[in-house]
Amino acid sequence: MTERNNKLEEISHQLNENILAVKGTLELMDASVTEDDLHDLLLKAMQRMDGIQRLSNEMLNALQNCLNKMNSRNT
Repeated sequence: MTERNNKLEEISHQLNENILAVKGTLELMDASVTEDDLHDLLLKAMQRMDGIQRLSNEMLNALQNCLNKMNSRNT
């Protein structure tokens, strides 16, 4: 089970790292843009990235719970 936990933690870390990198890039673009429409689109993109990050964490938590239940049934 520790191996499963470690793998899930690594996946979670990689997902968060990639999402934060994209979000950081969008934030840099936002800081350098003056057109209102593009600014609004970038803000929406950042909000969506926040949502993706939140959902991916929830998905991994649900997966962890399933694996824990499966493991407890096998022991």
